Amino acid sequence: MRWPRWSISAGRGDFLPILIGCICLFISVPSVVLLLVNPDRNSGTIVIPLLVVLGAGIIIGVCFIVLGIQICAPPGSRAYRISHGRFFSW
Repeated sequence: MRWPRWSISAGRGDFLPILIGCICLFISVPSVVLLLVNPDRNSGTIVIPLLVVLGAGIIIGVCFIVLGIQICAPPGSRAYRISHGRFFSW
């Protein structure tokens, strides 16, 4: 029996990775900013592990957004070249 292959995107033009990345960033970024700007007085031991977990959420969110841009951008466009690491190619 073959197991179905699970994929985060169905193909060209699928914007699900961008949506997942935006949700991860929407959850993680405000919490990190709040922890860095206005930490609670008695939260000394939990701040560092929480910042690590939220930082991982930010990294995962940015990776999903880059993946979504790679899938959705038409070949040859500036967004396509930047998301594929070709910053200075013409």
